[in-house]
Amino acid sequence: MENTNDANSKAESAESHLDKGNALYDQGEYESAISEYDKAINLNPNFAAAYLKRGNAKDKIGQHFEAISDYDEAIRLDPDDPNAYYNRGVVKGSLGHPEAAIRDYDEAIRLNPNHAAAYNNRGNAKDDIGQHFEAISDYDSVIRLDPNDTDAYYNRGIVKVKLGQPEAAIRDFNEAIHLNPSDVKAYANRGIAQRKLGLTDDAKRDYQTALDLAEKSGDEELKSRIMRLMERLAD
Repeated sequence: MENTNDANSKAESAESHLDKGNALYDQGEYESAISEYDKAINLNPNFAAAYLKRGNAKDKIGQHFEAISDYDEAIRLDPDDPNAYYNRGVVKGSLGHPEAAIRDYDEAIRLNPNHAAAYNNRGNAKDDIGQHFEAISDYDSVIRLDPNDTDAYYNRGIVKVKLGQPEAAIRDFNEAIHLNPSDVKAYANRGIAQRKLGLTDDAKRDYQTALDLAEKSGDEELKSRIMRLMERLAD
């Protein structure tokens, strides 16, 4: 039978390896971080936080299914941690399983009704499966929780364009640009909404601003997309 001192010593060592892993993770050293999380788990097989963090690191290096397995274990050990469900939802969404991701975001929100990121990502997943009005409701929740969340305004604007509401979309893109004047995609998509309203000159200005920003960032793919939008405007 393990004595109390040995158990406490192992717990402290596991915490130490978790801390080292977190520091390595923050530096982008994901494989080295995983090694530290492995050590923490070997010392304490019931260390939910170590499974969660190891899952994050595995996701970063493309080991998505292994990451899900770690999140599963973190949830088994600590079923009341909303972040384990949230992170598992993110990976499921990236693997093309929006419905499964939504179920995880639902649980994260149930456990933490103020989890703005879960609402935002659930909105994205709902939009992916055509639940546009439900997606807007989730973005509304994000903005209620964090009125300065640029992504929520941008995402809501995208959905409103899909729903044939370009004027409402423009208001959202305006807010996104107000919060982040370098938001290339917000300018480009505001241009799309303006074009739908026949505001050709305004659309042209937004496309040009978006192109200038894309050139500064060196994003060649985004530059090409914006240039195609400008070509369509000339048709």
